[in-house]
Amino acid sequence: MSSVLARSLRLTQQQQQQVTQGYRALHASSVSLAGRNKKKVNFKAHAIKNRKEHAEIYDEQDRAYDMEHMEDWEYDDHHTYGHLFLESIRDVRKYVRMMKFEHPTLAQHAKAFKPPQADTHFLKFESSVTMGDKVLAQDRKVVLRLQVAKLGLKGAELHKFLLLVGVRYNPQTDELKMSENREATSLLNKKKLADTLVELIAEAKKKDDMFADVPLDFAYHGYKHKMPFPTEWLSKAKASTE
Repeated sequence: MSSVLARSLRLTQQQQQQVTQGYRALHASSVSLAGRNKKKVNFKAHAIKNRKEHAEIYDEQDRAYDMEHMEDWEYDDHHTYGHLFLESIRDVRKYVRMMKFEHPTLAQHAKAFKPPQADTHFLKFESSVTMGDKVLAQDRKVVLRLQVAKLGLKGAELHKFLLLVGVRYNPQTDELKMSENREATSLLNKKKLADTLVELIAEAKKKDDMFADVPLDFAYHGYKHKMPFPTEWLSKAKASTE
């Protein structure tokens, strides 16, 4: 292309060579700009180096600022333990104010403690709390204990209720024990147990099917009926020894 352009301009041979070399140099520079002969650059190392330089600049600026304003704040503040001590004083003052101004007003609403009656308050909920730690899995578990005789179920209703609770019933102590730990908190597990007990009682009172033909089996508890010792054997044993 360069030779054709030179001929069209009717240049001499020396001038044609100069034009050709110029176009070749321009073509080489355009190729390098297009990325054909690009150099590999380690951007990660470049970023680390650049970041390090910026950090040094910022640190130098911070040190200069501290040296410039050191006299303004060097002796006007407490150390860490001093702040902790002041915070403890504030806590004591807060509770002293509560004792002086709030407790006298709360005394007007005080009521005498009355222990719960055993006939109406027979549900026993048991839970554990681990002090000093976060809420653990075992702290969510709640156990419900009650005497089945206090539920007021009789005959076929009691039979059906014992079939529903299954192995959770202890025939020796007449105690029902249920536990729950699937909810997020112990309070929700407690409510879940109370709702489950209400549903079991409601199901036991339904008259559609009382399961009278299904017998109760307490073999799972290892319960064995104790036979009374025959008194007539005592006289025979005494006679044999004489």
